[in-house]
Amino acid sequence: MKSGGVQVEARPAPAIFRDRCSALGLPTWRFSAASQIIYAPEGGGVVGSWLRSGFVERAVSDAVRAWHDASDLRPIEAFEGMWLLPSVEMFRRRRTAYVVAAAMTEKVLESEQFIVACGSAELDVESTRTAMRKWQLYTVDSIDRVRLALGWMAGDLDRITQQERELETFGRQLGESYEEINLLYELGRSMNHLVHPEKFIERACDQLHGSMAFRWIAARFADDQDGVRSMAGRLFHSGDLPTDVSGLDRCARRLVLEMTEQSERILTAADAGLENGHGVVLMQPVVHGGRIVGALIAGDKQGDDRQISNADIKLLETTAGFFDVLLDNAFLYEDQRRNFMGTLEALTSAIDAKDPYTCGHSERVALLAGALSRAHGAGEEEAERIRIGGLVHDIGKIGVSESVLCKSGRLTKEEYEEIKLHPRIGYEILKDIPSLEDVLPGVLWHHERWDGRGYPDQKHGKDLPLIARVIGLVDAFDAMSSNRTYRDAMGREKVLEEIRDNAGTQFDPDLVGTFMEMDLEIYDRLLARHVRRTAA
Repeated sequence: MKSGGVQVEARPAPAIFRDRCSALGLPTWRFSAASQIIYAPEGGGVVGSWLRSGFVERAVSDAVRAWHDASDLRPIEAFEGMWLLPSVEMFRRRRTAYVVAAAMTEKVLESEQFIVACGSAELDVESTRTAMRKWQLYTVDSIDRVRLALGWMAGDLDRITQQERELETFGRQLGESYEEINLLYELGRSMNHLVHPEKFIERACDQLHGSMAFRWIAARFADDQDGVRSMAGRLFHSGDLPTDVSGLDRCARRLVLEMTEQSERILTAADAGLENGHGVVLMQPVVHGGRIVGALIAGDKQGDDRQISNADIKLLETTAGFFDVLLDNAFLYEDQRRNFMGTLEALTSAIDAKDPYTCGHSERVALLAGALSRAHGAGEEEAERIRIGGLVHDIGKIGVSESVLCKSGRLTKEEYEEIKLHPRIGYEILKDIPSLEDVLPGVLWHHERWDGRGYPDQKHGKDLPLIARVIGLVDAFDAMSSNRTYRDAMGREKVLEEIRDNAGTQFDPDLVGTFMEMDLEIYDRLLARHVRRTAA
C-alpha cells in the first residue's frame, strides 16, 4: 500500500461522504478529535452486527488513536484483509473529526480475527462468511485506487461545502447590507423634519429596530437644553422594552450622564442597569457641537449569532451622525424662523400701531386662526401656516393712509374703496417671499364671502381656500369684539349671534359650527392685555 492519508481543509460533508462510501461497499466510522465514536456503520443483518462488534470497533479505535498525533495519515491494516482508509476533518487548522472507511479483501474471511469478531458479536462463522461474500470485496491494488478516489471525493465535497457556506454567508451579508443601505437611504430622505426633529428620531428608532436584530432600540437626550434645546430630556424607543418606559428612561439618563469618549460601548444588561434585561447592550454617543448630548442604545440581540458585529456598531455610528446633522439643521432652521417671525411680528405691530384702536388685532387673529383650523381638523403644520397667515393678513394696510384708517366717522365711498385695496397691497408686498407663498391666499382673500359678495375677486364657497375662510371668520369676530374709532366693542353674545346669523352667507357654515364650540378663554386674556396696553 502507498503511504499518505487524505487531509481535508475545513469540513467535508459527512452525510454525503458516508452515503457514497456505503454505495461503494465501504463501511464508515466517524470519530471525534478525542477518538470517541460519533457514528458506526449502519445496516442490519449479520454483516452490520459483525462491523459493530466490540472486537472490530476496538481495532478501528486503535487505528484512530495511532493517527491522533501523526502528521501523515497512512492507511492501516487493522487485521488481515481489512484496510482502514482515513480522512480528517479540519476547521481553522485544527483536527475536529476523523472519518474511517474500511475496504476488505478476500483474506479477511479466512483470518483468525474474523472468527474472533464473529464470537464477539455472537454470530455463526459460516453464515456470516456466506453473507460477507455478497459484500463488496477488493484486491490490494484496487484498494489503493479507492484510497485515491476517496481523497478526490472528500476534497470535492469539501470545496462544494465551503462554497455553499461562503455563498450562504455572502447572501446573508448582502441581505444585511441591503437592509443597512435601505435604512440609511430612508433616514437621509427623512432629514427634512426640520420643524419637528422628534419625528425623525422616532422614525430612526423604528427603522433601526426593523433592520437590526435587536429586541429594542432607544434614543435618549441629555437634560441640558444648551446642547439639544427642545430635545432635552426626551426618550424615544421602539420594540419590546426590557422594563417600563420610566425605568428605561432612568437607566438611559444615567448612561448619558456617565458616558465619555472612552466609555465601554458594549455592556451586559445588568451592567447597564437593566435588572430585568437580557443579553448585551450596545451604546453609541450622539455628539453635537463637540460634546456628548445623548445616546443611541440597542439591547438584547436576537438570532443565531448574538454577538455584536462591526455592522451593528457602524450602523449606530452612522445613525448618530445623522442625528448630529439633523440637530444642526433643525437649530439653524429654528433660529432663522425665530428671526423671520420676529420681523413679521414687528412689522404687523407697526401696522397695528397706525391705529391705536387695532392694537394687537393681528396677534389675536393669528391666535384664533390657528386654534380654529386645528379644531376643524387641520394638521399641526397646516394650522401653523394658517396662524402665520392671520398674523400678516392686514399687512397691506401699510399702503392705506392713516386718515382713512383712523377716521372716527362713516367712510366715504372713495375712502372705503381705498380700504378695500389692502388685501391686494398685502399680496404684492409678500408675493416674492418664498416662505410665505402658501399664506398668500389668506392675505388676498380674507375679505371674500361664502356667498361671493366679498372683495377683491368675488370668490365664493369651497373655491375659497381654507386659510381665507378661517381668517375671514376670526377677523370679523375680533373686529366686533374690540373697540374701534367708529364704535365700541360688542358684547360676546351679540358677536356670536352675528356670526351665527351670517353662516352660509358671509361665513363657511361648517367653520361657524366649529367656532361655536371653541373655548375662547386664552383669546379673552390676550384681548384684555391689549386693552390695558392701549389704555396706558
